[in-house]
Amino acid sequence: MINSPSSTPPRNSNNNRSQKSTTTPSRSSRVSSRKASLVGRYRDYRNLQIGLIKEQKKLICLISKGCHDRLQATNQDKAMAWFNSRQLPYTVVDGMNPDQRQKRNELFDVSGVRGNYPQFFFEYQNGSIQYLGNFNKLERLNESSNLPPEVLQRHLEIETWDKIFGSVVATFT
Repeated sequence: MINSPSSTPPRNSNNNRSQKSTTTPSRSSRVSSRKASLVGRYRDYRNLQIGLIKEQKKLICLISKGCHDRLQATNQDKAMAWFNSRQLPYTVVDGMNPDQRQKRNELFDVSGVRGNYPQFFFEYQNGSIQYLGNFNKLERLNESSNLPPEVLQRHLEIETWDKIFGSVVATFT
């Protein structure tokens, strides 16, 4: 028996799609909500970091005055020159000084990097120490500080010298 067109139910593919979309969110709305969630979490994270950036802190520079690696020695000198030219207060911990061995080892534990100089840290009022980074981090901050102001205003996530070191103090008040 051959089915006649009148015996089969009419197919309306548009009708089936509209029924589906009312019961299940479309792919684009799922992606949009996931993206909004991720963007929100990222903004919360950045706001927390910016809050930490504004908290008073001391800068600690872990260097080695007996460093024989030319690149590391040059990077140490550049970093100290940048800090001095910006009149940024800092404390030096010499990794080669036997009297500062305990402090050096504490800083190595915080950074997870041993024997690579210079390294930079922040010490907060509560005594906690945070690893900022190595010379490459400082160089990126220095370069990003030279970006045009309109770029920095559009991209608040860009870290600059002023944002990171703006709340560095010589002593806590």
